Amino acid sequence: MDKRFVLSAAGIAGATVAAPALAQDATITLHLDYWAAEHGMSAQAADRGLSSYVDTSGYINVTSTGSIIASSTFSNWNSTASAYTSGYRLQFQLSNATGDYSVLLTDAYGDGWAWNSVSGDDAFTASGDVVGGPVVIGLTTGNSASGSFSVVPAPGALALLGLAGLAGRRKRA
Repeated sequence: MDKRFVLSAAGIAGATVAAPALAQDATITLHLDYWAAEHGMSAQAADRGLSSYVDTSGYINVTSTGSIIASSTFSNWNSTASAYTSGYRLQFQLSNATGDYSVLLTDAYGDGWAWNSVSGDDAFTASGDVVGGPVVIGLTTGNSASGSFSVVPAPGALALLGLAGLAGRRKRA
């Protein structure tokens, strides 16, 4: 067997095994105040052709192209308190989320995502495999706030791909 073929086959096998390790996950958490019908959020990853928009005017409407949303949940922020005082939690689990994201939060009324005991300081949080740890965007007052975050493959996963090429080498006696 040709050594080049062996290395290529080993590389493909290693990449196949390591591919799931490259798929990075992230969680987006929105802390909406009681007046959730005023809120909107868009997240775009231009380098991946992704675009998502959440419109909560009267009901939750998620529009997404190139979707990586694995699941979502909607609940009271504090299960022991009312939504009137604690607001709502809208959470998205992203799968294979590698990319650079631009985020825009909007408030139709212009008072931010703050009401009662909800400050708006943690209106948006991206966590999980996010570069530099969790990214928080606040919308305490006004019509909008923006920010960005990045999700990159784990260095260990890239190392696995590099080692895949070494798997086909043999010592000769």
